[in-house]
Amino acid sequence: MSASPIVRNEALQQPWFEAAQEILSTEGYGALKQTAVCKKLGVTTGAFYHSFGSWQEFTDAFLENWRRERTTQLIELAQSQGDPVAQLQLLAGVSSDLRHRTEAAIRVWGSVDPRVGAVQRSVDDDRYNVVVAAMAELVGPDHAEQFAVWGLSTLVGFEQLSDRFSSDDLFWSLSQILSAALNHQAAK
Repeated sequence: MSASPIVRNEALQQPWFEAAQEILSTEGYGALKQTAVCKKLGVTTGAFYHSFGSWQEFTDAFLENWRRERTTQLIELAQSQGDPVAQLQLLAGVSSDLRHRTEAAIRVWGSVDPRVGAVQRSVDDDRYNVVVAAMAELVGPDHAEQFAVWGLSTLVGFEQLSDRFSSDDLFWSLSQILSAALNHQAAK
């Protein structure tokens, strides 16, 4: 008789994910440890095992939650907009509101952990693909990838500088890319 898998309550896991994001945002990848997450929540490490079977299970669930909340759900929301300009405006807004220091720390983490790096690349691919699709409708397939690379590069670069600049600066930059795409479309 094999043991049935333990089903965890995702609602109980959310505070753990929030604590991890806060640690990543303020202290960086090197500080993300089980004891630090427990301390942030004011609980013992025993409480950790009520929500997660291991640190690996926690990090896998954390990364999946981050991907779902910061990418998958936002892409679905953008795709629900019929107009590519509305999609790109929405994406610029939600991209500006990401936890950029957390995103930067996940990139560092991904550079030393291949499993995390694979998730990070997948997130980048998803973000890139939704912008390419919207840009293809706006500027055509010949230039859509170039505009998408410009946008993703702007976002990733901002993540590295976000402690020095405001999210309004990122929104302005992404809006300039959309303006350039609209000008490109008008010039065709």
